[in-house]
Amino acid sequence: MEEDLGLWFDDPVEDPYMLYFSNVRTDALPAVTHVDGTARIQSSRRHQDPTVYQLLESFRAVSGYGVLCNTSLNFSGHGFINRMSDLIGYCEPKNISDMIVEDTWYQRR
Repeated sequence: MEEDLGLWFDDPVEDPYMLYFSNVRTDALPAVTHVDGTARIQSSRRHQDPTVYQLLESFRAVSGYGVLCNTSLNFSGHGFINRMSDLIGYCEPKNISDMIVEDTWYQRR
């Protein structure tokens, strides 16, 4: 979330295209932090993409962090995840309970 960039990153640059790197200020964001302590930030403003912004607000309400990892999802020996069954097979052994696919938020029970 654009207004929270300074909480998590040193001298962040607002950038909706992930072109720049910033140092990460906390160890609490390992999924977005590279081995050199930096991250490529994709900032979000409410008026630019209301759906993504609402997702970030909702995640912040639950976790305290308005930050998510934007990545192509793949896992060793399986390549990219292209089907819901592959996604569930990836998440179950890792105890990941929440998944967002397109515009739908899924929770495992």
